[in-house]
Amino acid sequence: MLRAFLAGCLAALFLSTGLAAAQSASGPMVEASLVSDRSSVAPGETFRLALHQEITPHWHTYWRNPGDSGEATRLFLDLPEGWTVGDMVWPAPSTYRIGPLTNYGYEDQVTLPVPVTVPADAEPGTITITGEGTWLVCEDICIPEDATFEITLEIGESVDDANGARLIEAAFALAPQRGVDIEAGLTHDGDALILSLAGETFAPGPDGIRELYFFPHDGGVVNHSAPQPARIEDGFARIDLTPGFLTRNAINADYTGVLSFEAFTGRNWQRRVIEVTAVADEQVNDLAAPAPVTAATGGSGGGTPAPAISFWQAALFALVGGLILNLMPCVFPILSMKALTIVQKRGAERAHARELGLIFGAGVILTFLALGGLVLALRGLGGMEVWGFQLQEPWVVAGLAALMFLIGLNFLGFFEIGTSLQSVGGHVQGNDRSGAFLTGVLAVFVAAPCLAPVMASALAFALAQPPLASLTIFAFLGVGLALPFVIVSFEPRLLAFLPKPGVWMERFKQFLAFPMFATAIWLVWVLSVQTGAAGVLWILVLFLAISFAVWALRSPTLLSRAAGIAGVLLAAGALWTTANLEPAAIAAGNGEYEEWSPARVEELRSEGRAVFVDFTAAWCVTCQVNKLGALADNRVRSAFAENNVALLRADFTNRDPVIAGVLAEHGAPGVPFYLMYPADGGEPDILPPLLTETIMIRAVEAAAGN
Repeated sequence: MLRAFLAGCLAALFLSTGLAAAQSASGPMVEASLVSDRSSVAPGETFRLALHQEITPHWHTYWRNPGDSGEATRLFLDLPEGWTVGDMVWPAPSTYRIGPLTNYGYEDQVTLPVPVTVPADAEPGTITITGEGTWLVCEDICIPEDATFEITLEIGESVDDANGARLIEAAFALAPQRGVDIEAGLTHDGDALILSLAGETFAPGPDGIRELYFFPHDGGVVNHSAPQPARIEDGFARIDLTPGFLTRNAINADYTGVLSFEAFTGRNWQRRVIEVTAVADEQVNDLAAPAPVTAATGGSGGGTPAPAISFWQAALFALVGGLILNLMPCVFPILSMKALTIVQKRGAERAHARELGLIFGAGVILTFLALGGLVLALRGLGGMEVWGFQLQEPWVVAGLAALMFLIGLNFLGFFEIGTSLQSVGGHVQGNDRSGAFLTGVLAVFVAAPCLAPVMASALAFALAQPPLASLTIFAFLGVGLALPFVIVSFEPRLLAFLPKPGVWMERFKQFLAFPMFATAIWLVWVLSVQTGAAGVLWILVLFLAISFAVWALRSPTLLSRAAGIAGVLLAAGALWTTANLEPAAIAAGNGEYEEWSPARVEELRSEGRAVFVDFTAAWCVTCQVNKLGALADNRVRSAFAENNVALLRADFTNRDPVIAGVLAEHGAPGVPFYLMYPADGGEPDILPPLLTETIMIRAVEAAAGN
């Protein structure tokens, strides 16, 4: 919920400042209602209520197991005393592939019924039932939504509600069949997880059954994005799965899920879905492994994803990741500068506006290429550089903090560097082009450490490819970051919803000073983690020196100019001193976490304890969200304590070749990165970059062998 709140706040900031085109939809992405299959119910009767969702085209909501990301839909009913409600019935889902992620859910419309039982002594009359629904709806972005409902029923004779009954009956027709005579077992075969099946359902063999696919009820049982090659023969079937973190080292429970396939009826192929429970460590047939799957297959059951991310998938994911960077709080202040310039230039010649937009885009793309090329070159020379490495240098952090502070002073009118704020260092006349380019450079320098999860797979792919392919992926990141502003520069009519130029523009410019100061504060905090109190002292001296220099240089007298130059020299000296400070000793974070080292991991594992390692950095925004969210959740902390999980924190704020080596060993492009070592001594599980309470609790239980 914390991540959803942050995303909502960021979206609101963008809409309020005109940095993104507002969506034209006047309502939510999901129109939801509470329906009943009865308009009147009898005492002692069990009837069904249902949450019905009409979903905007191309958007989707989520199944009980959302897959690699997302949140399941929930319905909470406030029932009269004595009334009881059963488990929700989930129609079979479809799969949705977003880059390397695979999610399970619904599009267009879905009805989710729950059985409700009326007490036998219910008195006749009218009753009103209220409820609340919550869900996540996604396309390229995700929006958390909720709604409250009420429905009025009569208590007396049982009378059908035609519309509600039709929707609920359709939902049951799409729900998995139960009680079908199918035996199922789940075993390991080397690194593979084998779902073996037996029953008359498979008697038609491969000529009568195709598109066999398994949807587990629980996340973490299988790798959702991995292929599921299958073999069907003589009443038996076998699906080769890739283990998830719950089953990688041992199968400690029976797991229920939905078996989806297409059956030939003699005329056409129809989808069937059956609920099966796979018994742990039991094999119900001896079919050999099927042929490897080399491509994804279609079908309403959701197809089998390709085994690895392709170049074009990585490029698309990088493009989407670059777009999402526009919403990251560390990037917002820099983009505010560009947004203000677009507002100020909207009355200028269109050709000039387009030129500046393209130059800004070139600055973004070329800087991404330069940083990516530097990472590849350093790795090629034997280094262990990771994405975001530039903020491991205290002088870079101090310089960016000073620049944010300086720009904030400019926005408040303390001094002028030209009427265009993106010029950052000179007058507008003749300097628009260099200012636009420099704004693009700054955007990338501040954006790069914001390694959003959507970028992780693309960057990991890029760092493992030949140089030309790698640099192309980095270029797509730049295209994504620059695209919104290039589009606006080519189509200034998108700014038509803003009021006409006037006093509000000056107030808007002043308001943008505060995101600049907020970014400066964040960077000072990063510097304090890197260098301790000495670094904070020298960055404050730097702020003082540049403030004095700006004040002195506003006067044309020789004495003032000399004083200004002295201030500039003092600022340079403070920056040089900061660059040469010794790294501070970084604490593990709080009393629950110890400082990480490979030796400490081995020592704790020799005691038979599960170990959780948090690879983090002060400049990593996603890391801080996880620390404030899932890792601070009381249920997660209780799970750690109850299962005697050792907690270690590896802080990558400063350079650390040992941490960099572990990241490289696991193919991680940077932080956040999380390892969960099981108590039985097996290989560690790699957890997702964005953590949830459910993911953490399941990972803890699996590591502890529960």
